[in-house]
Amino acid sequence: MIFRTELSIPPSPTKIRHQHAMLLLGSCFSQNIGTRLQMYKFNCYINPFGTIFHPQAIAKIMDYISTNQPPEAHRLKTSQGIFVHPDFHSSMGRQNAEDMMKHLQQSIQSMHTKIQNHDFVFITLGTSIGYIENESGNLVANCHKLPTSSFTKINSEVESMSEDLIQSCNQWLQINPKIQFIFTVSPVRHIKDGMVENALSKAKLRLTIEKIIQSVPKTTYFPAYEWMIDDLRDYRYYERDLIHPNDQAIDYIWEKFSAHFFDEDTKAVLQKIHKINQALEHKPFNPDTEAHQQFIAKIGQDIQALKQSIPWIKF
Repeated sequence: MIFRTELSIPPSPTKIRHQHAMLLLGSCFSQNIGTRLQMYKFNCYINPFGTIFHPQAIAKIMDYISTNQPPEAHRLKTSQGIFVHPDFHSSMGRQNAEDMMKHLQQSIQSMHTKIQNHDFVFITLGTSIGYIENESGNLVANCHKLPTSSFTKINSEVESMSEDLIQSCNQWLQINPKIQFIFTVSPVRHIKDGMVENALSKAKLRLTIEKIIQSVPKTTYFPAYEWMIDDLRDYRYYERDLIHPNDQAIDYIWEKFSAHFFDEDTKAVLQKIHKINQALEHKPFNPDTEAHQQFIAKIGQDIQALKQSIPWIKF
């Protein structure tokens, strides 16, 4: 008897290895995958400008990075005692405008330099529903808890979202032709906008990615959304809010990610790192005993042996 439809896709011909540099952008699912990549000592940066959900807001961040241009200072706002910018997440905020602009400029310059040597960019699209700042007419990445009267809610069209991301990806490829893009749709349900609206939003995102794949070389789709909605398909795989996938669901999708993008050598390295991570988490009852000191020495030897065989790994 079969009680669920299991999604299976062939392994990717493109493999991610520890020597590759990777950037993850977009919704909180990029954070989920990126955290596991960092846990297994991959060289990756996760949302250096904070969590961004809307495709055109992500494209705007990519444009800042590719052009190496700071945002306009006159668009800064104050929210809850800090200066924020509508194109960036609240985590980028600072207590005075000068520090805010300096921080944004330094972050943009840093990522502009880094992407010149990156191999992969993993982008998670969260929702097609966004907000237009009435004052400027621009779509914002974050409303920063400013008055709702300052914004107009929209549901963006596939054409505008895909055009902006295609242009941004092509700009990055001009800087670094070896970059490969991996797109996915976030499995997080944005039901605060309505369940019907969320379904329409996810469909638009999937069509947007399809148009990008048809236009941008070396671009693939990873079906995280389908694994959550069609394969797992059960509320026991969600957090208590019934919106976010829980750890069990993320671990399942991570297994699929590993099977799809890692070769056998990389998987073997992951097993060694997993054992080291488990050992490092061990909390002894008597840390001063000789047995524990020998245990610590053994961990150090295992780390050094791994670093000698794979110099890119950092503990």
